[in-house]
Amino acid sequence: MSTFTHSKSPLYDSFSFVQPKPGFSRSPCPALNALANHGYIPRNGTNISFWTLFGAIRHVYNLSFPLAMLLTTVGYITSGTLSLLPAKQSELSHNDTLLTIITRFLPHPSWTLNLASLCITGPYSIAHDASLVHKDVPGSMADPALVAQLLTLAHHKQSSPYNTSLSIPIKSKYRDGLTLCDLGCLHAEREDALPPTHKLNKLHEQVALGECGLAWCVMRTHDEDPEQGTIPVRVLEQWFGEERLPDGWWDVGGGRPVREVGLREAAKRAAEVGLFKDQN
Repeated sequence: MSTFTHSKSPLYDSFSFVQPKPGFSRSPCPALNALANHGYIPRNGTNISFWTLFGAIRHVYNLSFPLAMLLTTVGYITSGTLSLLPAKQSELSHNDTLLTIITRFLPHPSWTLNLASLCITGPYSIAHDASLVHKDVPGSMADPALVAQLLTLAHHKQSSPYNTSLSIPIKSKYRDGLTLCDLGCLHAEREDALPPTHKLNKLHEQVALGECGLAWCVMRTHDEDPEQGTIPVRVLEQWFGEERLPDGWWDVGGGRPVREVGLREAAKRAAEVGLFKDQN
């Protein structure tokens, strides 16, 4: 745990939650919007450098280096802006090497991202239909009706309409909340409701499955068997609905994953979510 994010640190206020101002850039992803709302990336959501976003998602959500690198790279390849910045003029020093002198006068590349660019739709973009809390139109705002549906499912879970013989745990000691099974069923329901002309392509299908699996990996309860974790209702309300880090995130034993979330774990959970669609 880094001291600069602990609730008792004098610098904690720098990362407190602040509602975005009108005109601030936001994405369809609550994880990224929460980073901006807390100031781990620029609060206006614009001109975010590659390494700034990489470091933020790795640190705040405790993702492994390979997983954070994959997510950041895909986002910047599909929605980022690569440009050349003019060289910074500065006085030469007698200690400068020839290579230093040459590179100092050369333009240097800059790879930046605006969160709103992730709302752009297309066959090779990240934005997709059948989101858990967003309507099937470009936009960054969570739909209140879909958020309410998510919370209703968490409060009053019904028996799964899908084949529950799959080797995915369904029961939890928590009465309320969403299991991985619940997320799988909800995703399958949202995708099945799409009109034939809006069916997800392979890229969007993998992105949607990955979002569900990774949300469960990061936001589930971490004080029990990892196969039985549940995303509590309070966490769903604050993360999906308010786009903020859940209360107590940085406390010892709080919401932040205790163990690093790796690429293999995220891929495994995404594949499990996909099994529910196959059972329909």
